[in-house]
Amino acid sequence: MAWYEAAAPWYDRFADPFEASVRSSGIDLLAVEPGESVLDVGCGTGRALVEFASDVGADGRAVGLDLAPAMCRETQAALEERGLDETADIVRGDARSIPIADDAVDAVFASFVLELFDTPTIPTVLEEWRRILDPGGRICVVALSRRTAGPVTRLYELVHRLAPTAADCRPIYLRETLAEAGFRPLETRHERVWYLPAEVVVADLR
Repeated sequence: MAWYEAAAPWYDRFADPFEASVRSSGIDLLAVEPGESVLDVGCGTGRALVEFASDVGADGRAVGLDLAPAMCRETQAALEERGLDETADIVRGDARSIPIADDAVDAVFASFVLELFDTPTIPTVLEEWRRILDPGGRICVVALSRRTAGPVTRLYELVHRLAPTAADCRPIYLRETLAEAGFRPLETRHERVWYLPAEVVVADLR
């Protein structure tokens, strides 16, 4: 968390050029509608949350969750700047223990978040997302993918092992991971972040 806390004021300058198009693909697939409630897990500087707050309108609710206080402040400022702070809340918290009631949200979104967790922890994270999701709800997860791993992916994984703060996300088998946690993948898009393969998966509860 310390790295994200320090990086918050300038995070978008170096990360957004790589993440923006894939994140937008996920937002498009999730297709949040007016009146819905949506949680953005690991909302960062609020790029996705701003769009969700606009999409849900006055009758809906968008909630951003992040562990880093500085990221929460950046998100709050982005919402206020656009006049969207009345339809959105920022919650400081951990994706493994979300301070939200059971069955409380229609949709969960997570972009380059799930693969930050150690492999043994991922089922715990996904179980928490299942807990807060309405039985008729859906999730959209954006993650680096190991499905078509080539030389660039293997080089990235080496960098991740040597310097996990610099290359914090790591490629995972996203569809399989969601299915093992009790989700039903509905649609998948295959994207790229620079030369790294990524997956965008929308799923509901089985």
